[in-house]
Amino acid sequence: MEGSIISFLLSILLLSSFGLSLNSIITDKDSLMSFKHSTSDPYSILSTNWSQNTSVCDWIGVSCGLKHRRVIALNLSGYDLAGTVAPHLGNLTFLRYLDISFNSFTGILPFELSKLRRLKVMNLGTNSYTGEIPTWLGSLSQLEELYLYNNTFLGTIPTSLFNNSNLQILALNDNQLSGPIPHGMFNVSSIREIRIRNNSLSGWLPNEMCNNIPNIKILSLSYNRLEGHIPSNIWKCRPLEILSLSFNNFSGNIPHEIGRLTMLTYLYLGYNNGFRGGVPLEIGNLTRLERVNIDSASLTGDIPSSIFNISSLTFLSFSDNSLSGSIPTFHNLPMLEKLYLYNNKFTGWLPSIMCNNKSSIKEVYLSENQLEGNIPPNILSCKHLELLDLSQNNLRGNIPRAIGNTSMLRELYLAFNNFTGIFLYMIIFVFLFYITLFG
Repeated sequence: MEGSIISFLLSILLLSSFGLSLNSIITDKDSLMSFKHSTSDPYSILSTNWSQNTSVCDWIGVSCGLKHRRVIALNLSGYDLAGTVAPHLGNLTFLRYLDISFNSFTGILPFELSKLRRLKVMNLGTNSYTGEIPTWLGSLSQLEELYLYNNTFLGTIPTSLFNNSNLQILALNDNQLSGPIPHGMFNVSSIREIRIRNNSLSGWLPNEMCNNIPNIKILSLSYNRLEGHIPSNIWKCRPLEILSLSFNNFSGNIPHEIGRLTMLTYLYLGYNNGFRGGVPLEIGNLTRLERVNIDSASLTGDIPSSIFNISSLTFLSFSDNSLSGSIPTFHNLPMLEKLYLYNNKFTGWLPSIMCNNKSSIKEVYLSENQLEGNIPPNILSCKHLELLDLSQNNLRGNIPRAIGNTSMLRELYLAFNNFTGIFLYMIIFVFLFYITLFG
């Protein structure tokens, strides 16, 4: 008798559980149908595929969990959808992944999305959302990746975002954000990527900014209005691979401690006219560097020759500074494709060996300097050279006929020098003919 009662009670519990599960699945379907009806769908992707007669788990862009068949992912990136985001999406309480980027959604983010407490990834990039970034985003305690780039969000970055101890990626590029960077951003130990390029952020970076972000790999704050010094404790951001602080108002010396960021591959510090001093010698220790741009930064002195021993370099630019000394030889950089050193105060002769059989150089800009002497005949070894700009220097002598044999050369600028010889006029004629013929 007792066993029968227990079996009966278990049956009731199972039926109740099944009923609750069924109701939850219906709630998911109703939520997505509400989203569908509030969305403009120019290619009829949702209207033809999201049908009441099929399982929500079979709908395009929808993924369900294996156990409860609840919606756990919604990926509708790049479908040209438009409209406002339906608040009913907040009823997808098992949702872990939401990506509706690269569409044309407008308006503000509905508060109801704050109910998505299981959400790990939210990607709303490249839409037309407006208003302030909601403070309730800080209540999504499981959120690991937040992408709000390329929208028209206004105001400041809410400090509540950094209450989340799981946040790893924050991408707020290309909005209209202003005000200071919240110091709390640099206290989230899990953070790996900070991307807030092209906004109007102001103020200083905190001196202790690298003390508590031991996992940071990307710090991208270019195209803002930041000022002050780059903190010397930058070396504590040991895993940093990309450091991008260009187009701001930073001043002082470029810290030598940057040379301790041994994982660094991209270094962008250009267009900060308040820098003083030279290129830190320690940058030559960064053996993984691929791209360096420190244009228009008021730099003086020589370029450390050790930089020209970093074999991984593909792009090197120190243009629009007041650098002096001779041009270091660069033929030992097998990966280097672009070298921009124009508008400086370099003197002396061009390197006698500009290329070798392993060289990959495609573009060389050395114009607006004080270089003298002849163009080295070794120029013929630059088999991949497409552009050579030596204009506005004090070069002299004959233009090497070897230049005519560099089959890849498309652009050659030699004006405002002191060249002589008939080959000069041949070069001018050929290029004038080329411009006339092809425009």
